[in-house]
Amino acid sequence: MMDNDQTNIKASILPKTSEIEYFTASDGLKLRVGFFPAHGQAKATILLIGGHREFLEKYGEFIGEFQSRGFNVYSFDLRGQGLSGRLLANRNKSHNPDFGRMVMDIDEIIDAKINRQTLNHPFYLVAHSMGSQLALRYVHDHVDMFDKAVLLSPFTEIFGGSALLGALIRIYAKTACALGLSKFFAPGQVKTKALMDHDQALGQLSHDQKRYNRALKAMEVNPDLFSGGVTYGWLCGVFKSIDIIGQVGYAKAIKTPLLCILSQQETVVDNKTTIRILQKAAKIEMIQGARHEIYFETDQIRELLWAKIDEFLGSSLG
Repeated sequence: MMDNDQTNIKASILPKTSEIEYFTASDGLKLRVGFFPAHGQAKATILLIGGHREFLEKYGEFIGEFQSRGFNVYSFDLRGQGLSGRLLANRNKSHNPDFGRMVMDIDEIIDAKINRQTLNHPFYLVAHSMGSQLALRYVHDHVDMFDKAVLLSPFTEIFGGSALLGALIRIYAKTACALGLSKFFAPGQVKTKALMDHDQALGQLSHDQKRYNRALKAMEVNPDLFSGGVTYGWLCGVFKSIDIIGQVGYAKAIKTPLLCILSQQETVVDNKTTIRILQKAAKIEMIQGARHEIYFETDQIRELLWAKIDEFLGSSLG
């Protein structure tokens, strides 16, 4: 860890003006939900949906910047990760075989915690990576819920490889699930935090070592935040969800104004697939030099990110 740890991890700690509680979904699983009120009079309310294996603490800085712009922020740990309920006894397994259930979680949280009908200002959706995949499904099925949506690095397809390789991975995962191996780790997955390759992870996610270390520090403070690699069941679930959003005409049916922000140095999700799917449904922006976790990038890259978000949402620090 670097010098002056307290300064370096400050932004990963949740804002002091926060309310954290647990919401019980209709299937009985408990979801960790946070509310972070605007600084001053609220101009809008945002629902922020994070990505795979992430947690509220990782978004502390990003949330605080929305608050400073006059936005109320709601966010939550997705089922199966963070401090929300896990689906398996082994907490290290990332296992979400039904992505549709996660889309239902969004609707239930909005209904129970936000109550769209009582808001007297705009309601925006902001999501990252896997959260953006769920967001696409949600705005497709709920036409009038959000006034605008910002999608960062949408998970529309796994990055890299040929179409043949992708098809073989799908067949392999489906076969494993059919054989009753849904809850087993898929090959090559990180099974414990001690096995994480941090150089490889940083090289895919961000150029900012300090911000990356903040996330590590949060997991050191509370090891239960950690989620490991995916199961065969997760792979089957994500492929099914990818096929849904990739259907011909699916994105065209979305009426919510969309801003899609992509990272030019993307090596986690497939930008080409995102552009193909959303080119007629969203305003697409590419941030040069950025890696997958744009919101967790260097100050210079984040300034470019905020300029695009501010322009789209009509927000600013002023």
